[in-house]
Order: sequence, then structure tokens, then C-alpha cells
Amino acid sequence: MPYLSITTNVTLPSEGESALVTELSKIVAGELKKPQAYIMVSFQSAKVLQFAGSETPAAFLDLKSIGLPPDLNGLAWALTDGLSRHAGIASSRVFITFADMPPSRWAHDGGTFA
Repeated sequence: MPYLSITTNVTLPSEGESALVTELSKIVAGELKKPQAYIMVSFQSAKVLQFAGSETPAAFLDLKSIGLPPDLNGLAWALTDGLSRHAGIASSRVFITFADMPPSRWAHDGGTFA
């Protein structure tokens, strides 16, 4: 179950948050070739998020999943592009971390995937 966490200092109306989360969920599902039924995305608007000494719109994304592919450039570009279009954040102000989780450290419905 891939999990994408989005933290940004940009405030969006609730329908904007929903549109962003929906699009990024579809991107993760498509790029990782996993059913969207297993994708979880959260959106958190931070009152303060500073990068390079500035509170200009910025975002931090953290994606965790079992079995990430070695090349994540396409996924990084697609997530950044979707975020930029929905929230107006320059791509140079978006950071993303990717964590490939071992199945024994990821659980769902009361049990791990190991």
C-alpha cells in the first residue's frame, strides 16, 4: 500500500485539496503499477514551512511503498508537475523522499505483507 504524505505552506480550498489528492493518487497508482484501491494520500497545510530562508510556497512529499522501482525520475516529475499545477508551487521548491519499505515492516488489515 503506497502512502504519499504532502506537507505544504499553501492553503487550498477543500475542493482544491481533494482534486490534488485525487490526481496525485492516480499518478502514484499509474507510475507504480499498483491498484488505486491500495493508494493512501494525505494533505497537510503547514502554517510555516521554510526553505532556503524563505516562506515562499513550498512542499515536501514523502512516498513510502513496498517494491519501488530503481528509476523514480518519471514519478518525481509527475508528482511535482501535478503539485505545481494545483497549488502554484515552483518545481524548484518541491522536495520528495522515497522509501522502499520491506514487506515485514508494512501492515494492513491486522497483518504484515511478509
